[in-house]
Amino acid sequence: MDETLALAERIAGFSLPALIAIKESVNRAHETPLAEGVRFERRQMYARFASEDAHEGMRAFLERRAPRFGHR
Repeated sequence: MDETLALAERIAGFSLPALIAIKESVNRAHETPLAEGVRFERRQMYARFASEDAHEGMRAFLERRAPRFGHR
């Protein structure tokens, strides 16, 4: 139970829009042919790179600190 709660807390600290995109991509992978699923994932990835959270994540990585996501 402690490990599960620790994992849930870690996941909750990630960017919400990125988590939503990941969940949609996984669900789409089960519902569509491979090529369509890959195209969907690619579009989601490109959209996330344009987000404020992606920029914050890259800045945090370069500055060697934990990211502070605004969920945008």
